[in-house]
Amino acid sequence: MVLDLSLHTKWFNIDHGVRFKVSSLLTIDDFTWVSHLSSLQYLDVSGMNLSRALNLNVMLNMLPCLTELRLSNCGLYSTLLVSHFYLNSTSTASNIRKLDLSWNSFRGEFPKFVENLTALRVLDLSESHLNSSFPLYLENLKTLERLNLAGNSITGDVVGLSRLLLTQCALKSLDISYNRFKGQMSRSYGNLSGCTMYNLEKLILRSNEFTSGNLPDWLGQFKRLKYLDLSWNSFSGSITQSLGTLSALEVLRIHDNQLNGTIPVSLGQLSNLKTLDLSYNHLEGVVTEANFANLTILEELSIDSNLLTLKVISDWMPPFQVKTLSMGSCKIGTTGFPQWLRTQKKVSFLDISNAGISGTLPQWLDEMPLETLDLSQNLIVGSIFQKLPPTLWGLDLSDNLISGPLPQNISEMVPSLDTLLLGGNLISGLIPYSLWEIPALRVLDLSKNNLFGNLPLYKGRGELSSLQVMTLSSNKLSGILPSFIGNFTSLGWLQLNNNSFYGELPSTLRNCTSLMLLDLGENRFSGSIPTWIGDLLYLRIFRLHKNMFNDDIPSQLCQMPLQIMDFGNNLLTGPIPHCLGNLSGMMDESISEFLTTYAAQWLKTSMMQVIKGRELEFTSLTLMFQGNMDLSRNNLVGSIPKEITNLSGLHGLNLSHNNLTGKIPEKIGGLKSLESLDFSENQLSGIIPPSISGLNFLSSLNLSYNNLSGRIPTGNQLQTLPPSSYLGNSELCGDPLPIKCPGDIKSQPPTATGHQEEYEEDDSEKVWFYVAIMSGYATGLWGFVGVLVLKKSWRHAYFQFMVMVKDKVLLVIALGVARLKNYIDQFGG
Repeated sequence: MVLDLSLHTKWFNIDHGVRFKVSSLLTIDDFTWVSHLSSLQYLDVSGMNLSRALNLNVMLNMLPCLTELRLSNCGLYSTLLVSHFYLNSTSTASNIRKLDLSWNSFRGEFPKFVENLTALRVLDLSESHLNSSFPLYLENLKTLERLNLAGNSITGDVVGLSRLLLTQCALKSLDISYNRFKGQMSRSYGNLSGCTMYNLEKLILRSNEFTSGNLPDWLGQFKRLKYLDLSWNSFSGSITQSLGTLSALEVLRIHDNQLNGTIPVSLGQLSNLKTLDLSYNHLEGVVTEANFANLTILEELSIDSNLLTLKVISDWMPPFQVKTLSMGSCKIGTTGFPQWLRTQKKVSFLDISNAGISGTLPQWLDEMPLETLDLSQNLIVGSIFQKLPPTLWGLDLSDNLISGPLPQNISEMVPSLDTLLLGGNLISGLIPYSLWEIPALRVLDLSKNNLFGNLPLYKGRGELSSLQVMTLSSNKLSGILPSFIGNFTSLGWLQLNNNSFYGELPSTLRNCTSLMLLDLGENRFSGSIPTWIGDLLYLRIFRLHKNMFNDDIPSQLCQMPLQIMDFGNNLLTGPIPHCLGNLSGMMDESISEFLTTYAAQWLKTSMMQVIKGRELEFTSLTLMFQGNMDLSRNNLVGSIPKEITNLSGLHGLNLSHNNLTGKIPEKIGGLKSLESLDFSENQLSGIIPPSISGLNFLSSLNLSYNNLSGRIPTGNQLQTLPPSSYLGNSELCGDPLPIKCPGDIKSQPPTATGHQEEYEEDDSEKVWFYVAIMSGYATGLWGFVGVLVLKKSWRHAYFQFMVMVKDKVLLVIALGVARLKNYIDQFGG
């Protein structure tokens, strides 16, 4: 047995064996020691590794007084649970009141032994990787008060859920969030039994698969309900008025659904409400003072990302003092900052983005204890840093009209900044070096401004370990990339594209081993792509588009998990490395952990990619799903490696405008996810492989101006592609080109009996054909003549045009006659 009870161990009344608690990262192979504590009532070994404690069940069944058992995060798994952990002792099973098995890895069926725990009041199986159906035997646990099944993959429907609520009269709290329950709740339940109506206090159905349907009226029957969370589902229709009768309600979250209509005025009567979150729906209409009339203790108000208009009297005094206020995309009824906002003295989170606000920031803004401020996508002008509270942790002022330079002492003005988003403004001048002195700065976006000059010198010593995201793209920055960039060792996202940087990449960049995105496109960088780039083992997106890099593509790239590799428009030479077929990030459609983590807070970041022959802008959210290789417009030679067909996760492949020779790889159809393929302007030869017809998602194909020959394959998406996909290949034939392949035209001699009938049918068809032609000609002629008669300006222009044509024709004839005369004179004389 491995047992370490030092420091983190807590013992309670161990002399009598009543309570025992261990909260430490321990590993226990043998649980025999616990059997000696026969009077033990409370056992908490959460966080200990019990995966090898095969006698766990035997020992637990020897604790007849045990009423509360906590085994959270103990490394329990399904085999151990089924084979070695069950409570079959009658005395033990009948006494257990509270059981916590959360944060384990059962990965299987719901534990069957639970149905024997007839005295159970609290059951927590959250985050335990259960993937079974909802167990109906839970209805038999009549004493159950709190049930937490959140964060699993349990399947069920509203029928099973309704039966649980109808039969569990003692139930006070039910949490089935982040599972796979489905169905239309408005079609079930009906009238609930009296005991359920007056006991349930907490109902969390967040993030399931409940399909579209109105919020049911029966929700209003839970008279003791304090916490209701229906967010992240697909509820539609209007918000039921019955929610306004839940007088005990403290938390109401219905965000991220498809609700429409207006916000019921009855919600404004919930005097105990502390949290109201209706964001990310399709709510519309006007919100007035009546919607907030009795919300006197409201602390969080989130109605952002709807189609609402706030219309209150100019001297309105809200009855609440909120800490969180989120009204993004709501029209606030005034062009400037609303005056009622000045009354809120406790706001730490404020979002009034995309609200049509114009003018300068008010002076009273720095009187609020703000930690997060989002005023993006408005029309705010002027300078800003003189009016911001020093408590700010997150600041988003992107996409406004803010101008002027960044203050030189920015680190003193906002010393606690974690996130600074100022992209899409009119900020000019140099970047102050004090920006690097903000100790906790993690996310920095200064893109799409008018900043110029070199990157400021980093005057500190050692690593600047906090900075993870830096976007300085689309400015007028210049100079070489300084070596101190290697001090930003935690950088995961670096965008310097669309500036005027030049020179070679500094070798210190290899110290940024956490990089997952590196965009240096649209600059004047030169030299070879360094071989040490292969040290960046987490790099998923690597973009060098439109620079002056030369020499061969280094094979060290092949060991990287690249998902997007864009080296287009450079001076690269040599062959395409065969080992590029090993790029793991392009072999499937796996999503980068980094991109998933940052997409939620970083949706405004974008990147340009050439896809389907056009330069398109992708946000960070769409980048997660893109796999792209662009080596176009270089000086690459040799054949296309057959190994490249291993990259089944590629969506775009562009090798155009090079000097590639040889054949198109026979197994090109292995690129199953491909949407865009461009091999144009090379010297490729041979046939187009038949396997290309298996690319079911292909919507853009360009093989023009090569030396391809043979029949164009048909089938699936190829039937929808235009003839321009194959231009400049004189030996190609078949649809969609007008050139027929040998053997396509087969003449069939007419039979003796059918010859006369066909001749007569041809004569009839010719007559009608000429009638149609003549009638169309007459209609067009008289329409044209009519316009000339009625429109003087058109008539004048037409005759001028005809005179000009006549003159040009006569000139051509005269020149031709003169040349002929000279020719005759030359050879005749």
